[in-house]
Amino acid sequence: MPGAGGHEVMEPEEWESWTALLMLHRMVLQDLDAELHREHGLAVTEFDVLSTLSNAPGKQLGMSALAHRAMLSPAGTTHLVTRLERVVLVKRSIDKAVRRKCSTVLTDKGDRALQAARHTHNRVLQRSFLAATSPADRRTLQQLWHRLSKASPDACDETWGPQLARGSAGGAGIVARR
Repeated sequence: MPGAGGHEVMEPEEWESWTALLMLHRMVLQDLDAELHREHGLAVTEFDVLSTLSNAPGKQLGMSALAHRAMLSPAGTTHLVTRLERVVLVKRSIDKAVRRKCSTVLTDKGDRALQAARHTHNRVLQRSFLAATSPADRRTLQQLWHRLSKASPDACDETWGPQLARGSAGGAGIVARR
């Protein structure tokens, strides 16, 4: 639809829907990041990485797979893993078959940190996300998730459903930490 100065603009319903999604995303992520920092010293992206590893086979993933599943850039994932490695929440493991390949492994200390942070994570989601959305809203989002995951299999894989059900923010750190 043409707008002022010939710029294309969205219909009000389209713009309001998009803006509502962005507002909800920002509100939940800011709340999650603040609470996880305050109570556990973890950024929401760090929580996501720990949770992603916890749900992976053998509690480990290659760096590319970890970046993909946590919805982070490869460079951002490398820096984040380095920070988590310094505090012994994860460790790197060299693939014995392909010496150039490195996996990130959740440590026992990382697993304990994740278990402690899950209560905070779930409490914040109840307070911010669930309080701001109705059951009908969440059903619509669930339907959208199913449709998007079928349309773009590379966007998410079969482990995401169980991973999200077990408490991962599922890449929630995209906006909170960049």
